Amino acid sequence: MASNFTTASLPSLPPPELGPRDSLLPFLADHHLPYLVPAVFYWLISFVFHFIDTRGFFSKYKLHTSAEDLTKNRASRRDVIKFALLQQAAQCVLGYLMADDGEQFVSSEHAVALWAQQLRAVEILLLKCVHSAGLTMPWVIHGATASEPASPAVARQDLFGSLVGHSSQLTINRNQAVMPFTPAELLLAKAIYWALFPLGQYILAMILADTFQYFTHRAFHVNKWLYKHVHSMHHDIYVPFAYGAFYNHPLETIPIDGIGFPFCLSLAGLDNRQAALFGAIWTFKTVVDHCGYDFPYNPCNIVCPNSVLFHDLHHQTWGMKYNFSVYGAFWDWVMGTRWSPHDSNAQAKYRKGRAHAEFAVAKANSRAHSSEPSVGESSAVSIKA
Repeated sequence: MASNFTTASLPSLPPPELGPRDSLLPFLADHHLPYLVPAVFYWLISFVFHFIDTRGFFSKYKLHTSAEDLTKNRASRRDVIKFALLQQAAQCVLGYLMADDGEQFVSSEHAVALWAQQLRAVEILLLKCVHSAGLTMPWVIHGATASEPASPAVARQDLFGSLVGHSSQLTINRNQAVMPFTPAELLLAKAIYWALFPLGQYILAMILADTFQYFTHRAFHVNKWLYKHVHSMHHDIYVPFAYGAFYNHPLETIPIDGIGFPFCLSLAGLDNRQAALFGAIWTFKTVVDHCGYDFPYNPCNIVCPNSVLFHDLHHQTWGMKYNFSVYGAFWDWVMGTRWSPHDSNAQAKYRKGRAHAEFAVAKANSRAHSSEPSVGESSAVSIKA
């Protein structure tokens, strides 16, 4: 006999009340957040690391020596700031043009009830499967006929009752009214709506963005024209520092950061507020990866072990064909382009680079001291490779 439990047996939903929601900030509409929040976050974090760097704090965690900074970087910090600001200006213009100012949302009560309804439908399906398989639970469900399963709410209540020795002895019939959502169903529905589903969206966004960034980043290295005329600009910084993270050519910034990255977030279904939070999180990781300090307990290591060292290796002249991933290390591992910064060969190259930089600085200072400085000139020597 067919069961009488259909979608008509599901509790009804409250009205959706579809419409826009109030802005998170009273002075700024939500559709401006995805491109403004990461930009502000970028400079706040960069300022913190710049303060640490200029004051000489935490020097024991610094990856490179001052000699390496003097001899290796080809871009001045002033140029880096200028181009980072230009890049962010271009991203903000694109963000403004692409902003979605027509977002519509249902009420949270309707959304939670919708998830609870789906949970009830799954429970009904599972009970149908149990009944169709000829399985019975006489110690759990009291009053169900041999040909028809009890409702999920009754089954659940009698299950809990039998576990504590107080069965409810409930019975059902074809005319039984639809039971309202239970506290357990509503609690799980709220957890899905407020936490589990958004978490799934963020994970999907990370997968999409990381995949996009890996293959485009690698393409900028593999294609000689793209590297020479576009991406090599970013690699003028061999000794990374925080605000050098966005030191990129406009032909790289616009298609990748200005269009491709927001498109990945859109595919993951992130709304404006979610996109702003995601952008802030990954701006934090990008800046930290370029900060030049390997602090213990770095939260970025959760998604990419040895995150700072991993990306720092890529910035070395001998490591540019490795570690293309921006967020995690998955694609580098799959594609065979991962090089552990703790590898003995990598460590040997780091030591050789430091020794070469120290020798270059010592040689330059020796030449400066051996020659008499002319009037009005300083004997100090500034080296910029």
